[in-house]
Amino acid sequence: MSKSFLFLSFCMMLCVLACTETPKKNTEQTAKKESAPVVDAPIVGGNSDEHGCKASAGYTWSVVKNSCIRVFEDGIRLNPKAADLDKTLSAFIVFNSESDDTQAELIMPREKKSVLLAKDKKNGAGKWTNETYVLTQWKGMYTLEDNKKNILYEGMVTK
Repeated sequence: MSKSFLFLSFCMMLCVLACTETPKKNTEQTAKKESAPVVDAPIVGGNSDEHGCKASAGYTWSVVKNSCIRVFEDGIRLNPKAADLDKTLSAFIVFNSESDDTQAELIMPREKKSVLLAKDKKNGAGKWTNETYVLTQWKGMYTLEDNKKNILYEGMVTK
């Protein structure tokens, strides 16, 4: 019994030593990790444009309002109608206010800057133009055409 007891004690001691021994660190790898430069992760929402508008939060600069806006909150949605337009991307119309519609600002997909249209005073209410586009409004329906009378976008006022 004493031989069995000694052998069992010896095995237990080896097991304890094996379990408590810490692995040696590779000093070369440790030195590389410690000397690697720290790279800051980009801050979400830290992408301000030249006007301070944060696109990641849905803001874009409006010329007529002279401020950062969310077009889906402040604008009138125009849905694509022309066959060559992406049907998933809407354009938006923004006016200075409900009482001041002397200029219409078009914010269109894939355009870097908005497009300004002046109210056509000789045709009365409901028409804004520039050399490229004509925007008309009749009974709450807005229609945007190019200068060749092709309908590009349409949308209703919903408030």
